[in-house]
Amino acid sequence: MAGPVFDTHCHLTIGELAADADAVWDRARDSGVEGAVVIGIDAATSKDVVEFVANRDHLWGTVGVHPNETAKATESDWETIQQLATCDKIVALGETGLDRYWDDAPLATQIASLRRHATFAIEIDLPIVLHLRDAFQPAIETLEPFAARGLRAVVHCFTGTEHDLRPFLDWGWMISYSGILTYSGATALRAAAAATPLEQCLIETDAPWLAPAPHKSQDRNEPAFVVHTARRLAKVKQLPFDELAAATTANARRFFRLG
Repeated sequence: MAGPVFDTHCHLTIGELAADADAVWDRARDSGVEGAVVIGIDAATSKDVVEFVANRDHLWGTVGVHPNETAKATESDWETIQQLATCDKIVALGETGLDRYWDDAPLATQIASLRRHATFAIEIDLPIVLHLRDAFQPAIETLEPFAARGLRAVVHCFTGTEHDLRPFLDWGWMISYSGILTYSGATALRAAAAATPLEQCLIETDAPWLAPAPHKSQDRNEPAFVVHTARRLAKVKQLPFDELAAATTANARRFFRLG
């Protein structure tokens, strides 16, 4: 058994994992996963997250509206998010952000939602979980004023370059690496990971998507597989696995204020 590792971003209440989420989580624990953060993507799934993590040990949650869901979100949905954010074991808002790859919502709508999440996060002293895809520059322009006001954030499933990293590192934000780090073609991403200070590194699965290289051909990813990302990041950082695992777990606990 490897560990302790911490999956900072997974979806156990939607998609393929929802039907057997408890068995999935049991496998993760048996594999050395110390804890995980379960992510909401809209008002309905955020409610599910709150209910799912409430009575399960070693699990925490987030509530928010994914950028690809912003065109469908109503004012009532946002009020629901605000109410859910005060629930026990909710440790961040999100995932929020900007996505210009799928382009499911106008960029202006996504930016407005991102600003709303950032403003509320500062008000209630929670961090935000950022989804950024093909959108680093507009995100930096949008978020810089909030960073200056003390907003805390993690860029989840980072896929950019060393150049893209710089503003987020300068703001003291966290960078989370997923199974993509293990892919043979991810040379530039591994260079970015090498340039990320260890104290700003997190790891994740984004399960049920983005299975790491040993499981890439499988239909779904699971939190148990986060160990493969940890091993690859340890290799990139030229650190013993146990040291990398302990550091990223401590980072997760510090960032999400888990004690």
